[in-house]
Amino acid sequence: MPNALDPKHLYHLHIIFESGSLSSAAELLSVSQPTLSRTVSTLEAQVGRRLMVRGRSGVVLTEAGNLLAEQGRRIGADLKQADDLLNALQQGRQPTIRLGAGPLLAQAGINDFVTSEIQAQRQVNFQLQIGTARQLVADLLHGRLDIAVMATPPGLRTEHLRDQHIADDHIGLFAGPKSSLIRRNEPADAQALAHAKWLAVDAAIGPTSSHEKMLRQLGVPPVIPAVQFNMNIQGLVAALAASDALCFLPANVSRLLFKDTGVREIPMGVPIETRQISLWHAADADLSSGLMDTIRKCRAFLAKRLSAIGG
Repeated sequence: MPNALDPKHLYHLHIIFESGSLSSAAELLSVSQPTLSRTVSTLEAQVGRRLMVRGRSGVVLTEAGNLLAEQGRRIGADLKQADDLLNALQQGRQPTIRLGAGPLLAQAGINDFVTSEIQAQRQVNFQLQIGTARQLVADLLHGRLDIAVMATPPGLRTEHLRDQHIADDHIGLFAGPKSSLIRRNEPADAQALAHAKWLAVDAAIGPTSSHEKMLRQLGVPPVIPAVQFNMNIQGLVAALAASDALCFLPANVSRLLFKDTGVREIPMGVPIETRQISLWHAADADLSSGLMDTIRKCRAFLAKRLSAIGG
């Protein structure tokens, strides 16, 4: 493959992006600035477009440069993980367990699980990563994570991955304590929902769903959320607890976060979208005693926490 990009060149481009100048990047990489300039020229010749623009205050990457620099960032992360694993093996230490979780599950349980493991003084190190289900699946497939806890549609199967069931859940409609819909015992009509204030956090709903899709299921025309929170679950909880807004969320997990806030799940009047909370790992993972023990304890911790709220 004569046109294959050199991973080292992509990593160098990432360092240029991070440092903001060729001179700073060259110093960090322990190479000369002319060598780094030739690296960029080689990449630009392969890609067929400019990757960075020089200015008085340093360099700025173009759109193509940013895309390639992101690949370089991942390469750098993989190299660091490999170095950490090698150091752990050479020193006879337990390798770091790379644990991923969706943003809502992290806030509702995974952060506390990791804290409990620290307090128990277990001889294990953690690297905790928060991401969407798609990101976590990709990282599992590419070996960047050892295990990941996700809420996915039941029966979801991904080649090369295995899942261990923890609990069942569903997508619910939640209303802030100031919403008049809380006092109703029947589903709200489409008109009331169309005129309501909405918050959205699609990363917590999981694959195959979105704020827009859930509205369509209720027969409600598109409504632009007042705030799209992405990964910011703390911000979402605070905003919903202080308002009359509505939001779609995994129900049983969310009840853990909204305890004593006045936020309530309200009926939707349509078939619910079920979810399955599971712990995932590579099918060929080396389930060493340390990793297997973590899987067992994590499942037990989350199952106990979810059962406490009747999920």
